[in-house]
Amino acid sequence: MHRVRTDEHSEAFAGERTLRVGAERPIRISAGHRLLHHDGKCARPHGHNYELTITLRGELTDEGWVADKGDVTDVVERWDHRFLVEAGDPLIEAFEASGDGDALVVLERPPTAEVMAATLEAELADALPDTVSEVAVSVRETSELDATGGATPCR
Repeated sequence: MHRVRTDEHSEAFAGERTLRVGAERPIRISAGHRLLHHDGKCARPHGHNYELTITLRGELTDEGWVADKGDVTDVVERWDHRFLVEAGDPLIEAFEASGDGDALVVLERPPTAEVMAATLEAELADALPDTVSEVAVSVRETSELDATGGATPCR
């Protein structure tokens, strides 16, 4: 047996570490949306198979990680197979009248990839432990469009 004494190398564990979730194989979610005030085809309801990459910076927890991957995916999964709308969109009433109000994610701004990245960063910052200092989310909407947030500071 090879036993490594980590207390002899405690300086190696000091400071912040980076955890990337979805770096080689992005987290995939399917969601519909529309851009209510857009002049083009994006004003129509449609959907995408989004690919997400999430980067976390922080101190190691007692469990030995920056964050539990399950805590990250719990936040992201609330957006999977949902329809994203901006507050005030008339589709909200239609979804609620049809009994599908729980299928909505209502955002304060238009549901663009950029807004999705920023909103997911804020939700993750609230959900993750205090040891996480920074969250960055990249949302790939199509092969031509990838929006990355601005590394939201936590707490």
